[in-house]
Amino acid sequence: MPEAAAAGDAAGSSWMATLAAARRENAAARFGQARVVAAPVFHEARDRADWTVAAEAALLMARACGNQRDSQDARRWAREAMQAATSAGRLDLVCASWVETAREHAREEEGALAQHAVDKVLGLVPELTQPDIIEAAYSGLTAVYSELGLTRLAVSCGRHALEHAELSGDVARMSMARTNFLIIGCVACEQALEPDPAGVQQLLVELRPQLEQLRRELSEIASPLANARLLRVTGSLAACEGRWEDARLAFEALASGDYPLPAPLICSAWIELGLIQRRLGLHDESVESGRQAQRLNPVPESPRRWVDLRRLSLIKELTGHPQEALELLRRSQDRRHHIVMAALESRAATLSARLDEQTLRVENEGLRRSNASLRASVADIAQLAATDPLTGLLNRRGLESAWAQLEDPGRSRRVLGMIDVDHFKRVNDGHSHIVGDAVLRQVARLMGQELRGSDRLSRYGGEEFAAVLVGVEAPAARSVFERLRRVVQDFDWDGVAPGLRVTVSVGAVTVERGEPFELAAGRADKLLYAAKAAGRNRLVDGLDDRGTAGAPA
Repeated sequence: MPEAAAAGDAAGSSWMATLAAARRENAAARFGQARVVAAPVFHEARDRADWTVAAEAALLMARACGNQRDSQDARRWAREAMQAATSAGRLDLVCASWVETAREHAREEEGALAQHAVDKVLGLVPELTQPDIIEAAYSGLTAVYSELGLTRLAVSCGRHALEHAELSGDVARMSMARTNFLIIGCVACEQALEPDPAGVQQLLVELRPQLEQLRRELSEIASPLANARLLRVTGSLAACEGRWEDARLAFEALASGDYPLPAPLICSAWIELGLIQRRLGLHDESVESGRQAQRLNPVPESPRRWVDLRRLSLIKELTGHPQEALELLRRSQDRRHHIVMAALESRAATLSARLDEQTLRVENEGLRRSNASLRASVADIAQLAATDPLTGLLNRRGLESAWAQLEDPGRSRRVLGMIDVDHFKRVNDGHSHIVGDAVLRQVARLMGQELRGSDRLSRYGGEEFAAVLVGVEAPAARSVFERLRRVVQDFDWDGVAPGLRVTVSVGAVTVERGEPFELAAGRADKLLYAAKAAGRNRLVDGLDDRGTAGAPA
């Protein structure tokens, strides 16, 4: 028996050394080699019923397969890890298995299943005690939310991961968590620059010292991969702050350097470089960067995932194919919206079920406060589902939901106006989709400032907006819509893009009592088409049954 125990200890030591080597291969992005090293350990440990080692080996296999986009094997290994971790009674490894499951569902754009797995992780995290294990869980959730397109949640998880990495005292762990937080933080800044500039500045204040700390940490590691990470976050942060030449130099060094990075990351570096070069007026260089990205694009044909569609859209834009770029971008946004909605609805269902369960056993004020918090979370998710992420306005779904509530019991009239940005395709084709997005955000801001708190403005779809005025007579409503038209026409658009001019056309109708939204919108759309046909940049209304055309100023 002592000899058998000694043999088991020796095997365990050998397995752990082999797994450490596999982790090094995985960290160096040599995923195939990591699989070769880790697979035999799993089979040997499973045969000897050493479930802890088997679970750790299976987790390594799941991560390596996932990084290689081998979805089928990644899922299989995540299930193996879950079973082994459960047999070992290791909550930390069960939690890690749920993280890998969530990652794979997110990579495959299965939003509801990914959120279900995330909920399992969040339920286990409070039972974990070691900072490095908690950091690993939150780092995994950062990647999951990033894949799902839920950037703000990714930032929050990245922040938690960094806090626990710093508690661990491990320099390599801290630098990786800090890199991830900086990268997702820069993505959040880019997305929120127009709708929430104050929030962007607040986040930048948080990110700047993190970059300086990362420089110090990576100087201790001093590896090519560490240098590549530093260039990536340096360029991203410089771009967020408008330091375009600094950003160009960083991404140029990253893209053209011989760094051990996966092809998608090098491809993204060329894309970022091309976008920055175009902003600096280096058009030939920008096109060449687009071609380099095209050469490295891991999914060059028939992309399905929203991130792959967006990547190809940017490549097409850089290489001079605006129509293809626009269609790919539309498909990417549609897929991302579908995934986000599935994840949010899954989360809302979980929170609602938890709320119902707690309501049955409310016994003190503490539980009542908890219920209030859960209700607020459900309300926040419902608000996200009804909000257009680009402009911050209600989306079509949100406006349709609010339609009946806007009907005044006192029988005050409602007026619906459909508003369309004129020649918006020319904006995208002539100035880029980035400028097009900026135009939509600015139009939303300008018109929103002209409306009352009781009115509603929504982005109905594409470049079309809808405004509902409550309790106004025809002359006042006509004056409001003329004011919306003029404020867009008179705005100095040169600050968005030199030579840019933007106008809108409006069709407005009085809403009948109890009239469904679709019917009212259809009538307003007909008048909008009439405004377009009459020359654009004008209002055509049916507010007093005679159809008034407001000529442009």
